[in-house]
Amino acid sequence: MSPLKIAVLGTGLMGCGMAMNIAKSGHHTTAWNRTKSKTAPLSEFDISIAPDPASAVSEADIVVTMLIDAQAVKEVMNTALPALKKSAIWLQCSTVGLEGTLELAAMAKSYSIPFFDSPVLGSKDAAEDGSLIVLSSGPNELQHTVTPVFEAIGSRVMWMGENPNDAHRLKLVMQSWALSVTAAVGQAFALAQNLGTDPDLFLSAIKGGAQDCPYAHVKGAAIKEGKFPPAFTIDGAVKDAGLVVAAMSQSATCSHVMRSLHATYLNTATNFDGREDMGAIFRAFKSDASEQGATS
Repeated sequence: MSPLKIAVLGTGLMGCGMAMNIAKSGHHTTAWNRTKSKTAPLSEFDISIAPDPASAVSEADIVVTMLIDAQAVKEVMNTALPALKKSAIWLQCSTVGLEGTLELAAMAKSYSIPFFDSPVLGSKDAAEDGSLIVLSSGPNELQHTVTPVFEAIGSRVMWMGENPNDAHRLKLVMQSWALSVTAAVGQAFALAQNLGTDPDLFLSAIKGGAQDCPYAHVKGAAIKEGKFPPAFTIDGAVKDAGLVVAAMSQSATCSHVMRSLHATYLNTATNFDGREDMGAIFRAFKSDASEQGATS
């Protein structure tokens, strides 16, 4: 297949690596980000930096959105959609929730632009090394057209159906798991330290057994070091936990645990630094005061 013209809107923690891998795959890549400094890492690649969303997408065959939330995507695409050529396709990779996905799909439909609900699994490292798992739902007849983009950013694609939210439903299920596991590791480390037990013994006890989980060792290593460079931020966890709670309410699923987790992630963002990795939720579990704030 000939190289495609791809526009990436949003080059933050995830979008930057995705744009790099799309360009490295030989596609003509244009990027835009609201904060221009975040496009700086792309300078060593053959990527054009556009001054605004409309300029970024005007010649694009495929547009990828990777922005923080549904509102940000709406604002950007209100500018970009009128500038798209009629044959363009929109791959919406941001995690925006069930309601947000339907609203964005409706925007695409109003311009007769094919829409793929395509959230990704993985964090900053996976985005940079091209090993994301892509969950995608959209028109079957266009799968072959968009597959080269997914192959550039991910290690595999899970085709979920043709309707908006076919992919997003699984994404929210996966986020419920990732948020819960991360919080559980932070809680275990905090309890171990507060009891005077070496947290390394917790990791040793689960290693190789039925309770083991690679994620526990990754987040545990960050907690031990006391440094939380963002792979996925606390602010992002707050947003996604809220989206999971909304999906639970919509599906009549008990949300007591996720509501508590949402409050604890929010407590961490408020009292510490929301730009840190989500593993920093450990900080909230260390203190009685923050614990009370999380459950009040």
